[in-house]
Amino acid sequence: MLYDLQGEANMSPIVGILYSAVEENSQRLQVITDGMSNEEVDYKGLNNNFNSTAQLIKHIMYVDLNWVYRMKDQPLPHHLKEQYGPMLDANNRLPMVKGMSLNTLMSKY
Repeated sequence: MLYDLQGEANMSPIVGILYSAVEENSQRLQVITDGMSNEEVDYKGLNNNFNSTAQLIKHIMYVDLNWVYRMKDQPLPHHLKEQYGPMLDANNRLPMVKGMSLNTLMSKY
């Protein structure tokens, strides 16, 4: 995998850098998580004090989605906010994600 932050030919340099950062992070995430079990994806540490891989993937997904619409200079549509959000829960923590397979999370991403 070559990570050079080059966008597509029809993109301005700044948009190309941001687009390729999202694209390359997605590829990296797929390589890192490949083969993880559902137990590993849901694991929150010994005392359940940490964010699970599922929570982190969902958060990255939502952040990247926001970036895509920012690059397009458009607001994130409400239906996408509902489907992929929120960024944080009522306690300013990453929302709980439980029982969603890695395959489902990555296909949504």
